[in-house]
Amino acid sequence: MDDKEFYYDLSKFEVNMIATRSNFLLVFQSMLFAAIASIADKTTYIPQWLLLGLGLLSSVVWLYLNLLTNTVSKAAFAKLNNLDDRINDVMENRKKNFLLSFGSVSWLMVYPFPLLTGIVWTVLLWCYFA
Repeated sequence: MDDKEFYYDLSKFEVNMIATRSNFLLVFQSMLFAAIASIADKTTYIPQWLLLGLGLLSSVVWLYLNLLTNTVSKAAFAKLNNLDDRINDVMENRKKNFLLSFGSVSWLMVYPFPLLTGIVWTVLLWCYFA
């Protein structure tokens, strides 16, 4: 396997990991939100603050893992850029599109979704203890 193929596969794998992890964690976050909504006014065996804390913790872990994966992906893409001149053409074409000018559409999944869910869990925890 030559370097081009290796770095291409690595960058593709990392982007796929972000997408797969985000899909899984969005479903998990949705299930937690549904659980909180369903037990909002009921007495249960599971304390609400525990579910709220689990939601916040999963958002922080989600953001941290996405940051690590994005760092590896960017490094692999930079190496690939040095090895293959066609990448410069792709990047120039991406600059013409607003969303793609950020580098990739997966950027939207790396930062905003984990941050927004973390903010929501923080607000819910604050409301619970206030």
